[in-house]
Amino acid sequence: MELGLDLGGQADPKRGAVLRNIINHLKWPKGTTAFWPVAALSDGALQPHSQMFWKGWELWHTPYIACFGEEALQIIYPEAEPGNTTYLLEHVTIFVLPPLSKLIPMLPHEQQMSVDSLMNVRL
Repeated sequence: MELGLDLGGQADPKRGAVLRNIINHLKWPKGTTAFWPVAALSDGALQPHSQMFWKGWELWHTPYIACFGEEALQIIYPEAEPGNTTYLLEHVTIFVLPPLSKLIPMLPHEQQMSVDSLMNVRL
């Protein structure tokens, strides 16, 4: 959910560093990664906003979504059975990664190992 803070004007350099580390690790071509929040700031607090997320997805129709944490997953896919790491929907595959708050204190190589499930995604 923390991406809502970054994209809402309250960027955290630590979250940014984690995201850059992940992107560099995956070695995906430039322009193939986009970040879209599942929550928005409202009265100074993050509020879940699944419609905003899916409206953004409709702009790009990406075949894959990397979701940072179970809480974010429940916002975009409330029917999801907790505990799985991959969910196949009609037009998209959702990969569940650790939340950014858990990735921040990890060492860079630990962050990379935590997202290795994305290494098999071919763009």
